[in-house]
Amino acid sequence: MPVAPAVVRARIFRFDPETDQGPRYDTIEIPYQPHMRVLDVLDQAVDSCGLGVGYRYFCGIKRCGMCGVSVNGKPVLACWEAASAEMTIEPLPKLPVIRDLAVDRTIFEGATVGLHPVLERHEPYEGFPEPLTHVEMHDAFKLMNCIECYVCSTSCPAVPDQGPHEFKGRDFVGPGTLVQIAKAALHPRDGRDRSGELELASLDNCMSCGRCEEVCPNSIPILSGAIAPLRARATKGPRGLARLPMEFSENVRANGNVNSAALFLRTRGWLRTLASAPMLIRMFFHRKTRLFPRFSAEARRSIDAVFSITSSGERK
Repeated sequence: MPVAPAVVRARIFRFDPETDQGPRYDTIEIPYQPHMRVLDVLDQAVDSCGLGVGYRYFCGIKRCGMCGVSVNGKPVLACWEAASAEMTIEPLPKLPVIRDLAVDRTIFEGATVGLHPVLERHEPYEGFPEPLTHVEMHDAFKLMNCIECYVCSTSCPAVPDQGPHEFKGRDFVGPGTLVQIAKAALHPRDGRDRSGELELASLDNCMSCGRCEEVCPNSIPILSGAIAPLRARATKGPRGLARLPMEFSENVRANGNVNSAALFLRTRGWLRTLASAPMLIRMFFHRKTRLFPRFSAEARRSIDAVFSITSSGERK
C-alpha cells in the first residue's frame, strides 16, 4: 500500500485574460485528508488559503463532466483524480481560458451540435413501450457513460492546439464529438446516413494512438466502440471523401500498390480527374504512382500477397 503524504503541495495556474498580462502560479500547502481529490484541494485553496481561484464543477461525483483540469500534464476530472503530494494544476489544453482553471468549451460543444448527433428514424415509431433487446442496444449502450467532459478531446494529438475552429472538413473534431455521433449512429433505430457528417468531422485524421481511451474517466472503448464503427460507416457512405478509404483498399487489392489514376477516377469522377491530370503526370514522372495496371507475373504475385494480407486482417 502506498504511504499517504502528510501534506499536499499544489501549484495552481492563475490567469484572467481581462486584467492580467500573462499567467502565473500560486503555490499552496494543505494537510492531506484520506481519499482527498483534486477538487478538494481546490476547495481548500479557496476556503482555507484565501485564493480567489476560478474553477468549474457541479456534481462532484463524475456525472456532470464540468470539472476537467490538467494535473501534472494529464487531463483529468478534478472530482475523481486522487490528490498527490506534488501537483501542478492547470486548465485543460486546446481551449480558451475564461479565468484561471475555467475554460470555454464552446469550440467542442459547437462542433458536436453542428454534426447532428441525434437519433433520426426512418421507420415508423411503433409506440411505447418500444421493444429493444440487449443485443440490439449493446454497441450503443456502452457509449452512454460518456459525460461530455471532453477530457479525451483536449488530450488528442490530432486535435489542433486551439481546438477545431474549422471543423467542417478541415480540423479534426476530436474523439469526444465522435462518441456523441456514434451513440446515435449505433442505435438500432437510427436510419440516417452519417457519411457526410463524418467527412466534416475529418474522421480520417484520427491516428488510433489510444490516448483518448487512456484518459477517459469512464473507461469508454472510444477507439473500438465508437471510432472504428464510424469508420466502417464512412467507407460505405455515398458522399465524396467518405468513399475514399474503401476505394483505396480496393485499389491496393486490385493493383498490389496504389494506382492513383484509378483511385481519382473512382472517388472524384471524370471531370475532377481530368482537372488533376497535371498532378498525376508529375507523380508518375517522380515514380510516386502508376497510371496503368501491371500485368507481369511479379505483379500478380504482389497482388495475391496483398489480397491475402488484407483478407486476413478483415477476418480478425
